Amino acid sequence: MEKKIKNIHIIINPASGKKESILPIINTSLKEADIKWEASITHQTGDAIRIAQAAVKERIDALAVYGGDGTLMEAISGMLGSDIPLVILPGGSANVMATELGMPSDLKEACMLMSHGPLETKTIDIGQFDKRYFIIGISLGFGSDVVKGADREAKNKIGIFAYLFSAIAALKKTKKAVYHLKIDGEEYEVKGLTCIIANTGNLGFSNISFDKHIDVSDGFLDVVVVRKANLSLFKLMVVTLLKRERPDNLELVEHWQGKDISISASPKQTVQCDGEVLEKIPLHIKIIPGAIKVLVPKKIDKIIK
Repeated sequence: MEKKIKNIHIIINPASGKKESILPIINTSLKEADIKWEASITHQTGDAIRIAQAAVKERIDALAVYGGDGTLMEAISGMLGSDIPLVILPGGSANVMATELGMPSDLKEACMLMSHGPLETKTIDIGQFDKRYFIIGISLGFGSDVVKGADREAKNKIGIFAYLFSAIAALKKTKKAVYHLKIDGEEYEVKGLTCIIANTGNLGFSNISFDKHIDVSDGFLDVVVVRKANLSLFKLMVVTLLKRERPDNLELVEHWQGKDISISASPKQTVQCDGEVLEKIPLHIKIIPGAIKVLVPKKIDKIIK
């Protein structure tokens, strides 16, 4: 197990998607493990950045975040340049990064893991554009419209299914665009419904990924363009998920990897980054390899006798 956690600071977003009494759970688990802890509550956008910046200057062994992926990304933005490891306590409606890294979805289990382990350190990449950072990905067009249509009220009521219903609605109105891409110096022009720049392929539930080969620690961003949305695409994605292989039908899906990516769309499309809808702008995106350390469940090899 990693060095025992003796002192931890926890950032809590009270507006996160789960309705549970979190403080008694955290207190009981950490008190039993003799871990000193302090909590800070976020009230508005940007709070987690400022709290994290201050926390990593303290004498702590780890910084924990209870909230969704948006809160998590803010905290990571405030931790950059620090060797303090991050602990993810899933509290949002999707918890994509927590699922990607194998963290339990149950808060009590996550706290028990934090206090008793076994844990190991995993170094993960993050993406950057302008002065912003992201851990999951960016999407234009259909992918962005799905996120935009899944409002907080719907996510609070039905969780991940809010995205499914939003996808059905978005599919009816999303129009194709021409994507102008420059990936590590190579230029491409492709027509499609959506363009996704992904740091992780995880969808945030049942450990399902739209591409099992996308790795949050490989030093690359994955660029995926979905050309068409029809029955053939649905069949392709089902087979892809079952076989855990990359889609190979270039008429429906195209895929690249890169470290330096520029993208624009004609006509301009809605853009979302880690669940937040942005202005319709051209993007210049870079990967920051190994930007942050995260404490994750240790993989224990099974011995077959």
